[in-house]
Formats: sequence, structure tokens, C-alpha cells
Amino acid sequence: MANSNKGSAAAGHGHGHSAGPGPGAGSGIGGSSKLSLCLIHFVLAISSGLGLKHSIGRYAQAAFGIFFGHSLLCLLRHTHPNPGTVQRLICDKSRRYASVLFITLIIGELQHLNSRLQLGTIAGADWQWISVMLWSTTLTLGHHALGAKIVQLDAANLGLCVVWNIYCLWHIAIVDEFWWSLGLALLVLMNHFVLWRLPLQFKITQLEVGTVGMCFSVIFAINAIQEQLDVS
Repeated sequence: MANSNKGSAAAGHGHGHSAGPGPGAGSGIGGSSKLSLCLIHFVLAISSGLGLKHSIGRYAQAAFGIFFGHSLLCLLRHTHPNPGTVQRLICDKSRRYASVLFITLIIGELQHLNSRLQLGTIAGADWQWISVMLWSTTLTLGHHALGAKIVQLDAANLGLCVVWNIYCLWHIAIVDEFWWSLGLALLVLMNHFVLWRLPLQFKITQLEVGTVGMCFSVIFAINAIQEQLDVS
């Protein structure tokens, strides 16, 4: 029994570190009830569906569409009595990358709505080129994660995407005191670098924390987009 407890503690500790780069990094469904998971994903489906319904720009449609599709996939998984290996793998990959890619696409939408928010060039590269380069590397590493070094590189590159998103949102927020964009930047910061520690202190799983973070991201994103529509 003692060895079992030590193993469980070690597993929980390791899972916390793997989730550090993002709220979706790891499944962590052991302590979650199917009812709570289904309820949270249902709320995500409703909120992202509303965002998708009222979106006009292609970036926003892609962003809310990703979350809507992710919520449906996870609802199917958690309502299925015996989900298959492929279904589990797809949900885990979607959970890992969806929340970060969502923010990248929302940044693209905000820049599209207001030309003053364009980030310009960094070392001769514009926002689109840098974002494509980061995500191409991230998805390539995630697809070929066959060793410990590759997994570490994948986590580091995904963390770099998160930092890039925070920088872009901060740049957008300071143009003219766009508070919802600033709030979204702070939410991203907390979701990926702070709130993942909650399961270490409270009876809540990483999956629940990450999905609730997605729900709040949708709310902040909708208001950040509306903020730009009001000034345009």
C-alpha cells in the first residue's frame, strides 16, 4: 500500500509538470466524474457555438470552430462507455493544442479588425510568418514525439507559442487601453503558468481546470472582438 501511494504521488507530481506549458497538456481524468466533465464541455460547446454563430472574420470563425469541434469530440469521448484508443488520442492532442491555437487565431482577428493593431515586423518577419513558423514546428514535433528529447522540445516550443500569444495581446492592449485584450493576455498567462498547480492543492483535475479556462477564454475573446468592432 505504501508503494502504491508513493507511485500515485509521483504520477501526480509528474503530471503537474507536464501540464505546465498549457492547460491541455495531459489527460488527467482519473479523479473527474463523467458528469462534471460533460457539463463543462457542454458549456464550452454552447459558448463557442455562440461565438461561431456571430463571427464574421475567418480567423474568429476558425478559432471558435476549433473549440466547438473540440468540445464535441470530448463530449463523445466522456459519454461513450468504452472510448477507443484513437478517440482518446485525438481528444488528448486536441486538448493540448486547441487552447493555444485559439488565442493565436483570435489575435489574427483583432489585427484584421483594426489596422492600428498590426504588430509590424520583428527581425524582418511579420506576425503571420512568425506564427506559421512556430505552429509548423510545434505540430511537427507533436506528430513525431518518439523520444524524451522530442517531447521536451515539443513542450518548449508550445510554451514559446504561449509566450508569443501573451506578447501579441499585450501589444494590442496598450495601443489604446483595450482592456478585454489585456484581460485575455492575463488569462492566458494564468491558464498556462499558474492555474495548472490547482490540482496539486485541491480536489480538482487538470482536465477540469483546463476546460474551464477554455470557457473563460471564449468569453474574453468575444468581448475583445466586440471591443474592436465598437471602435472601428
